[in-house]
Amino acid sequence: MAARLGNFIIFLILSVITLGIYPLYFFVTRQQDNTELLKEIRDELVKRD
Repeated sequence: MAARLGNFIIFLILSVITLGIYPLYFFVTRQQDNTELLKEIRDELVKRD
């Protein structure tokens, strides 16, 4: 029973860590995509002028 409880606690800790890291990863990748799109838009506007 103690082994099951230990495994469950480890599972909970890893779940909290994973769920804490994912939003940061999501935010960073969205910012990178946004930056790339803005650069492309800027380059297209410079070409037209």
